[in-house]
Amino acid sequence: MVSTEDRRLRLVPLGGLGEFGLNAMVVEWQGHLLLVDAGVMFPSAEMPGVDSVVPDFQYLAQRAANLHGILLTHGHEDHIGALAFALAAAPAPVHGSRLTLGFARRRLQDRGVSADLHTLTPGQPVALGPFRIHPIRVAHSVVDSLALAIETPAGVVIASGDFKIDPAAPPDERTDLESLSAWGDRGVLALLADSTNVEQRGTTPGEDELIPAFEQVFASTPGRVVVSCFATSVPRIQRVADLARRHGRRVGFLGRRMVDNAEVAMDLGLLHIPASDLVAGDAADALPPSRQALFVSGSQGEPLSALSLVSLDEHPALAVGPGDTVVLSARPIPGNERAVSRVIGNLFRRGCDVVHGGTAFVHVSGHGSQDDLLELIARVRPRYLVPVHGEYRMLAQLARLAVRAGLPSDRVLVAEDGDVLGLDAEGARKEGRVGAGRTLLDRSGIEGVEDVVIRDRRHLSSQGIVVPVVVLDKQTGQLESPPEIVSRGFVDAGERGADLMEDAGRLVTETVASRPPEERFDPALTRERVRSELRRFFRKRTQRRPMVIPVVMEV
Repeated sequence: MVSTEDRRLRLVPLGGLGEFGLNAMVVEWQGHLLLVDAGVMFPSAEMPGVDSVVPDFQYLAQRAANLHGILLTHGHEDHIGALAFALAAAPAPVHGSRLTLGFARRRLQDRGVSADLHTLTPGQPVALGPFRIHPIRVAHSVVDSLALAIETPAGVVIASGDFKIDPAAPPDERTDLESLSAWGDRGVLALLADSTNVEQRGTTPGEDELIPAFEQVFASTPGRVVVSCFATSVPRIQRVADLARRHGRRVGFLGRRMVDNAEVAMDLGLLHIPASDLVAGDAADALPPSRQALFVSGSQGEPLSALSLVSLDEHPALAVGPGDTVVLSARPIPGNERAVSRVIGNLFRRGCDVVHGGTAFVHVSGHGSQDDLLELIARVRPRYLVPVHGEYRMLAQLARLAVRAGLPSDRVLVAEDGDVLGLDAEGARKEGRVGAGRTLLDRSGIEGVEDVVIRDRRHLSSQGIVVPVVVLDKQTGQLESPPEIVSRGFVDAGERGADLMEDAGRLVTETVASRPPEERFDPALTRERVRSELRRFFRKRTQRRPMVIPVVMEV
């Protein structure tokens, strides 16, 4: 007889519940696993030198033989950017829509990783072990986005993916509400619902509502029009490119990711721009500015992005100035506001005009607002709701919204990364926790940067470093010459700083001279004594804690 415990379905979030990005959810039944998404998170200002953050996939690595597949809901980095790391932990077939796999294939090629890729098509279910996957088309800021209805022996789980309703969108971009309702009629055990936009009232506008603002930009700009949006925003790129062509402009792309994604979308027939209306981004200046419309990567103010270089007048292929308009058609990711503001200021220094979400309606979210979320819940009618994709406050607010709409509070499960949710028709509960850490990726190419390294970098950036250099006579253990003290980022070189370093030098001399006999011929003990005395001295004199790294040499 199969026990009740063995019949339970387990949901194990390895990321995405409590932060933006890192989306990775394990669906598990009797030891059989699926992974839904494998995304990155972009680093905060408290992670100096870190390029990106990926989930810790150790849980998968320990169960690699039982992973039947990796399912990708759509092609944004926070859902596919960690795919190479998931595959390294647990190789498995990868399933996603055509465009999502096109983007994923480029990312994997960049890392020299191969994968077994399979296309998901709405209306065509796929069997993976004891699971059966039904793709459902949803509207989002990247086309070919999917929700997934996952049939398991314990019941149906629907992962909404990132979605909004947008009933006015073209059929191939529109959320398939009828399919969602049909699954609600059959019975859904759990709905994993996107929480990103839960703080916004009403419904999320559609992409077509941006057209008037862009029409105004093209009508009023005598020079070139430069548009920066997420490189995956194919629906927006298509609409703006169509407007540009109607205004007699040719379309170009600048920035590696923007060029790559445009090529993938055009190769798959999901972005339609006639070859006669295209111009290579680095050759656009052969045209008059009034005939140029360029899509440029860097809407988040990334320091080395194409738009940042343009704003500093350092891009080799594009310079903007009076008469040109730059449109920032993206909302800054939390934490990037200062970087985006800096880019806008630099663009104004170039003399061009800048249009952004604060001055015109040039951006719309790809995530459902409160009314969209309520419609999703009403159509799916899940037994249990699990808010996903967002910071903890967003998960909690979606839970409260659902309860106010009539869902019993004991059927809403607010979880965090690492929580194990066990559920079946009889009940649901948190069953414990698993390791769900983060792996930091260094810009130098180092993978798995330790937390201590980041802590040291933060310390250096805020407190500075002091390096006392001590030269000892190997025969006597005494100072061969006065100590030299070098500092960076700690005190200035003025009179006050010089006096402090002079006093520190005297302290080092006294410390070395006062060592007990057994320490005089042990450089390691001398280093530790000098470090301890100097740290105490600097803390007392300056109330700061610079990193002290003594160098002790014997001659």
